[in-house]
Parts: sequence; C-alpha cells; structure tokens
Amino acid sequence: METFSVKFRAGSLDLSVIVTEHNHHQKFKVEMVTNEPKPILLTRSVKGEWAIVERGLRNFSDQDFEALKLAIETELNDIYSVKNMLILTDFSDSSSNAARYAADLAHQLKTEHMILYHSYESVAVPATAFAPATGRFTETHDQSLEKINKLKNELEEWVPEQTRVEVRTDERTLISAVNALATQHHLRLVVAGITGKSNIERVLVGSNTLTLAKHCQAPLLIVPPVAVFQPISTVVFACDLKRVAESTPVLAIKTFVRALGAKLLILNVDNEGEHFEPGMIKEMTHLHELWDNEKPEYHYVDHEDTVTGIMEFARLQDAELVIMVPKQYGFFEGIFHSSLTKKLAYHTHRPLLLFKEDT
Repeated sequence: METFSVKFRAGSLDLSVIVTEHNHHQKFKVEMVTNEPKPILLTRSVKGEWAIVERGLRNFSDQDFEALKLAIETELNDIYSVKNMLILTDFSDSSSNAARYAADLAHQLKTEHMILYHSYESVAVPATAFAPATGRFTETHDQSLEKINKLKNELEEWVPEQTRVEVRTDERTLISAVNALATQHHLRLVVAGITGKSNIERVLVGSNTLTLAKHCQAPLLIVPPVAVFQPISTVVFACDLKRVAESTPVLAIKTFVRALGAKLLILNVDNEGEHFEPGMIKEMTHLHELWDNEKPEYHYVDHEDTVTGIMEFARLQDAELVIMVPKQYGFFEGIFHSSLTKKLAYHTHRPLLLFKEDT
C-alpha cells in the first residue's frame, strides 16, 4: 500500500487530493481529507484501463475524473522513474567501474540526481576461503571525503548535463544508510559493484552485496567488474512462475524498461520439468495477463541450474541487462556462492537488476 498526493483541475478549481493504492496498483482510494466517510474509489487494470467504482460525495464530471486519472497515472510514472540514483563505492576498481557504468546509464534513464555514498564504518573481516580473519580497521571522515570528491569530479565529466551529483560519507552500517537514503531521496535505483581488487575487498564487497541483495528496499543494480556500458536495447526478465500476480512488481519493472526503450524478453527456467503442470499453466496465464500489453517475447527453457540457465539465455540473446525478483532466501546464496560468483562476476559483462517482491 502506498499513499501520495496529486493535483488536478476540476472545472475552474485546482484541487489536491490524497491517493492510496491497494492490490498492486489496481485499486485506488481518493480523498480530499484523510478518512473521508465516502471516498472516491477507482480501479486500474494491468493494461492501464480505468473504471470508477464509487464517485464519492464530490460532484465531479466525467471530464474531471479523466483529469484525476491522468494525474494519478502521471504521478505513478514519476514515482517509479529513476530520477534519483544512489551509487555505492568502496573506492575499489570494481566499485569505480560500477560508478562509471551508472553515469552512462543516467543518460538513458534521464536521471536528475545522483548520490555517491561511502560507509567508512569499522569493519571486522571474517575468515573465509578467500582470506584469513583480520582485525578491525577504520578510515577517517576526511580520508573518505577526499576520495569520494575525487570520484565525484570524475563522474561529472560522464553524467548528463542536467544530472546533479552529490556526495555522502559517514560511519553508518551500509544497509541502514542505504535504506535511509532510499526513503529520504525517493531512490529508484541503487548501484553496486560485486567484487573488490584485493582478497579482503572481495570478502567485504561480496558480503555487502549479499546483504544488500536481501535487504535493500530499492531496486539494486549489481555491476560486474568487467562490465562496459552499452546502450540497453534488450532486457531479460527472469521469473519463476510462482504467485506471479501477487508478487511481481509489475509497474516498477514496466516503468524501468519503458524508460530504457528496450525490447523485453520474459524468461522462465524450469529445472524440475513442471512447465506443463496444471499449476504452471495457470501461472503462465497470469503472466500473459500482466505483460501482454508490453508486447514482450516469452521464453520457457529447461536447465538443471536456474541461475546458469538465465545467464546463458541472456548471452545467447545478446541482452545487456538481466532483471530478477528473487523470492527465496537460498536464492541469494546461490547467486553469490563463491563458485557461481566467479561465473557472474568474472565471466559475464551483464549487470543484474534485483527488484523486491511485491507484498
């Protein structure tokens, strides 16, 4: 459920109303004041078709309702467009490459505001297969500020002219800072690298990326170290055909892909031979109801390993971006498991965009 305000013109009056969405942006309550006894109720189909359920107590004409619907549609597009972007850096080569990738992507998304963030919290590096346990180390605020301003100056040469770049550095934990900034600045994209240049950085950044993938409230774009930006013309959206109608953040993904102007390929990888089970056929029907209006291509393939199947398909289709909505706790461990990380981080140039499951 999300609440926002919109302004529209009804007759000769300029009005502001409170809009509360329900049911994955398919039902809307409209009020002039909170808790109106008989609010306006509207529905919006997945194809964007509006209907009036309750006209409320206001004497609005059909023309007024059209203006209201347009105002809500415009606000939804504004909410989910990537006007504000957060780039995370630890000053490693990988994170610097991710920042440059984001600066190029800002041209295609028409991003207006870019925030560079570095957390210099004291960190204890655990013992792993990559490196032995170490003590805690810290970085001062002045050291961080000097480095992040240097990166800002570099990125200002890459970003669109209208994009404003600012820097933030503090000692908050990474995930708490990211989610706080996401709320404060209405962020619709967080960009992170996946590995550092040293063994210790691989442990830190890999661990941080895994934590972000699980808990980041905004869409998270993970950029492999070897990724070089190419204008995104083909996007693979990999879905699992489980609770499709209830869990897919359709409007967020549609808005993102539309902003890119990209061709959309919807993919399901089956590793259990269930494509023609009755339950899967029902989910396929829901999938088409949600997406047919975007005119995508649908692909159903079999592969013993889901993640590998997705990345192989993306390679064969020359897709520049893969989108996923991970729903299972173990899925993240699958993506970032050391052997699979090598496949994704070192042997692919395709960034991975993770959206949170709708609830």
